[in-house]
Order: sequence, then C-alpha cells, then structure tokens
Amino acid sequence: MRMPSRSITKTFFFWIGIGFISFIFLKLVLTNKNPAAGLAYSEFQKLVDNNDVLSVKIYLEQDSAKVYALLRGTQKYVETTIPSAELPDLTRRLRDGRANINISEVRSGNWTLNVLMAAPLILLIGFCLYLARRVQSSARRVQAAGRATSRTGIGYDLHRLEEGRKLIVGGIELPFDKGPVGHSDGDVLAHALCDALLGAAGLGDIGTHFPDTDAKWKGANSMLFLEHAKKLLDDKHFAIEHVDAVVITEKPKLGPHFPKMREALAKALGVSAEKIHLKAKTNEGVDAIGRGEAIAAHVIATLISR
Repeated sequence: MRMPSRSITKTFFFWIGIGFISFIFLKLVLTNKNPAAGLAYSEFQKLVDNNDVLSVKIYLEQDSAKVYALLRGTQKYVETTIPSAELPDLTRRLRDGRANINISEVRSGNWTLNVLMAAPLILLIGFCLYLARRVQSSARRVQAAGRATSRTGIGYDLHRLEEGRKLIVGGIELPFDKGPVGHSDGDVLAHALCDALLGAAGLGDIGTHFPDTDAKWKGANSMLFLEHAKKLLDDKHFAIEHVDAVVITEKPKLGPHFPKMREALAKALGVSAEKIHLKAKTNEGVDAIGRGEAIAAHVIATLISR
C-alpha cells in the first residue's frame, strides 16, 4: 500500500530532525571529552621551558593573546592568556622547543554553538516553506475542484412488450418470448441512459437527436445512440463520472446478465464498467409492467466538467 504524501513528508522531517540532533549531540560530546585546562601564564612558561608543549594555537586580541596548547605525552589541552608584548619571546621559545605554532588574527567561533544558535531560525524557515507549499497545494486543489463541477441528469423510458420480438436490454439480447415495441431496437435501458446523459449536459433528449420520424433510425442499434451522446459530451468537455440505473420488469431475471450489459454500455460510452451500476426490480404484479406487458428503466447519470 502506498504511503500518503503527507505521511512521507512528516517521516522525512522527523528523521532529518533526529539525525541533526544526534549529530550535534555527538559533536558536543567529542568536543567536551578533552576540554582545555586553564593555566596562569607563569605555569604555562614552565611547560614551555620543559619542552612539554607539542603544538599551540594563538588567537590575537587587542592587547593580549589567547593561547591553546597540546602537551606532549599526556595529549591534554591547556589554555592561558598572555600580554601582547610577551608574544615575540613566547613564540621564539616555542620554536626552540620544536612546538608547532599557529597564529590567527581573530579567533573563529565555536561552529557547533553557532549551528545550535542558528538551528531555530533554520527550522523556522523550513517550517514556513513547508506551510507555504501546503497552502499552495490546497489552493490548487480548490481551484481544480472549482473547475471540475458536477452535473446530474435523469432518464426514463418505457416500452410495450409483444411476442415474437427480440428483447434487447443494455445492448444484450436476452432469451425471452417477448420484446419491446419501438422505432429502433427498443433498448429501454440504453434509451433511458441516453436521456440522462443528454439531460445532465443540457443537450435536449433522445427524441431531439434520434426522432422516431426519421427512417434511418428504424431498427437501429441503441449503442449508436450512446456513442453519439458520448461525442456530444466530449465536445462540451463533460466526462461521465457515474451511472446508476434500475430496470423494471416482471420477467426475465436480469441480474445474471448485468456483467455483460455493463461491458456493452461501458464500451459504447468509452468508460470503465466500474462507472456503471445496474439494478433490477419487479412491479409486484401491478399495472402493465406487473402483467408482463411492458418494461421500463430509470437512470441517473453524473457528469463532471473537464
């Protein structure tokens, strides 16, 4: 399962924070593991005279100098302050004792402490950038949601049933002794679906586009109606989001045929079968449908603008 982008971001910042804190803590521990011991200048001079100084770092100040020295053998650090006037003599004696000397005009600050002091500002800037991206992303989602408006249409159709005619529902021919009376193939589900789609897009109804007074639609396959409706939707930049339909008939049982119906309808509309939901009901023996004299369908179609 793919982790949501928000969880990935939180996890990333969490581990970055843990790594940063661990690094700073380790640096502080290592830095303070062997701290320099403070000495009076007279005591430091004795170490110099005994050649106990291995190396020194001297940081010049206005009237004095800070001296940090590493001692031979013990590998300990000591520090002291000397007057600026004493510096030439001290450096000469250190060179005589073969000590390494490093003199700096200004002492560089403790970078660890500088990082620690800057860390809150760095984290604040990072957090502000993170919030800015979140706000920008939310704004884009709101704009996209505003553009992708949805529209709903309702379709209804009913056909009388007569013996000796083919029963076609949802683009599938069903084994039955009766079929619909109609100008085309009488597919009650396809006709109701076509009306729902056209209505949602504000494009009239099936009679407007395929009038029963036009001979070219005599016995026509109703899948052609759906294909034409799909082209009209594309022209107006509408996409089919969902279709919910119910077919009302006493016989035959429609449930076993729904998978093939969904495939046929989805193919005609150029959508996935998951977008089409079909149901079947009887009329409990009431009226023409209940007597097996008619078949009807109700459809609700939802479109989104693209």
